[in-house]
Parts: sequence; C-alpha cells; structure tokens
Amino acid sequence: MKYSSKRIIDILGKIKILSHENVGHEICGFVGKKDGKYVIESAKNISTDIKNYFCVDPVQYLLFKNNYDLLMCYHSHVVGDESFSEFDIVMAENSCIPFLVYALNTQKFNIYSPKTSESDVNIVERFKERI
Repeated sequence: MKYSSKRIIDILGKIKILSHENVGHEICGFVGKKDGKYVIESAKNISTDIKNYFCVDPVQYLLFKNNYDLLMCYHSHVVGDESFSEFDIVMAENSCIPFLVYALNTQKFNIYSPKTSESDVNIVERFKERI
C-alpha cells in the first residue's frame, strides 16, 4: 500500500492509523519523497516474532529506494513506549537510515538518526519538529 501527501503531518497520521489497525503486530515500511510529495509504503513484516520485532524484505527495500528518495524506515511498537530498542539502534546505524517509531501504548512518535545517514537530514529534522 502506498500513500502520498505534500504534508508531513498527513504522513504521520497515516502511520498512526495503520498502527492502530494492526495492534497485534509491529507494522513497518518506508517514508520517501518524490516530485515534491512525501510517500509511505507499507512493507510486510517478515520477522519470525512480529509482535516484538520487524524485518522487511530486502527486495522491497531496494525497489523503494530505487523509485524514491528514501527518508526513513518506520515501524510500530506494540509493547512498551517510543524508546528505541537496542535492535532499532543497531539496525538504523547499520543501514544508515533514520528509524521512525510509533508506540501504540503512549501514542507518541520518535525518530532515531544514525551517526551516518543517507537521508536528507533537513527533511528528517522537519519530521522531528512535527512529532
């Protein structure tokens, strides 16, 4: 599923809706930009423990990255709050992509920016201002 909007707040709202529609497992996907519009694409969570972790298909990741300016990877936390797990931090650092987390329990977002990022840091900062 793809969804696009010119407004960051609409993208965050859509991720929130998707998270609440799927309370039994972590959702995941990508946020990108193309032709002046922000885009989110849901990914199938292929983790063996979808309640506590997420894993995306590498082919879907590469296809998204090929078609859009990849800004960040998003996922929900079904348990706990919007704090980043050790797994989240390691994966963001290894992929050089910011991670956007939405926590169902607190209904809050958080963004982790890795030390080295392939994303447009100015746009990521604009997302941080909206959460």
